[in-house]
Amino acid sequence: MSRVAVIGVGTMGLPMARHLLAAGNDVIGCDVDPGRVEALGALGAASPGEAAAAADAVLLSLSSAEAVEDVVLGEHGVRSGARPGTLLVDMSTSPPSLARRLAAECPELDVLDAPVSGGPRGAADATLTIMVGGTEDAFGRARPLFEALGRLVVLVGGHGAGQAAKLCNNLIAGATMAAVSESCGMAVAEGLDPGLLYELLTASTGDSRVLRTRFPLPGVDDAHPASNDFAPLFALDLIAKDLALALALADDHGVDVPVAAAALDAYRAAQRRGLGALDYSAVYRRGDGPKASD
Repeated sequence: MSRVAVIGVGTMGLPMARHLLAAGNDVIGCDVDPGRVEALGALGAASPGEAAAAADAVLLSLSSAEAVEDVVLGEHGVRSGARPGTLLVDMSTSPPSLARRLAAECPELDVLDAPVSGGPRGAADATLTIMVGGTEDAFGRARPLFEALGRLVVLVGGHGAGQAAKLCNNLIAGATMAAVSESCGMAVAEGLDPGLLYELLTASTGDSRVLRTRFPLPGVDDAHPASNDFAPLFALDLIAKDLALALALADDHGVDVPVAAAALDAYRAAQRRGLGALDYSAVYRRGDGPKASD
């Protein structure tokens, strides 16, 4: 049993914190919204530093690299309160360079980058895929916590490797969703039945997990965001952020990624239409073709 601080008790952090509680850990919640900590039903802390001071491990589930940097390195951040040897695990999606910076600037802590895939459903069901970067010793210490949260936990490599793997994944997810939305726009224009199209695609070479969870035409599957006014499982603003991080990483290494760049352009167009807070399958509604809602 560990004493774990979860900083960022939102859509992902709240169910993860609940699983850690169910596994017998003492959990300390910290969030900009105190109501989220109250919903968790655990101990609360007024600042990341205060949470870290009472914990053996600190897990971050935050929406941006800027938030991670401030929560760890800010005036009342984790570093200000954590004891030497505390596990610091960033489960957000951030640049690999930030993961390496945190490890370099917090040498007294066991730092891991451990972004996840699976979204809110995976967090709720404890079926996340967890991609970890850092040392084997720190990974071994954190593994019991990870196993309470996910079904596949992999040490990918050194600091930053987990984040790099997550950006590779989200590049594929973002580009695939953009392609699915274009396919559906073409199908609607041609007058194809959405249900039949979905049945055919999921049985053909166009199949993908993105297609099976985010078909962008409403009424085909009640569990998909399109059938629920595009209520976000993963917001369009977040996939745009992750694609931008992936493009920056590719540029750092001189890797040409024109498909990802075109996908990001599609999400930027959707953001300009005010769709950023919706699920990223709402890229279908960006205005480049017929819309099922019209």
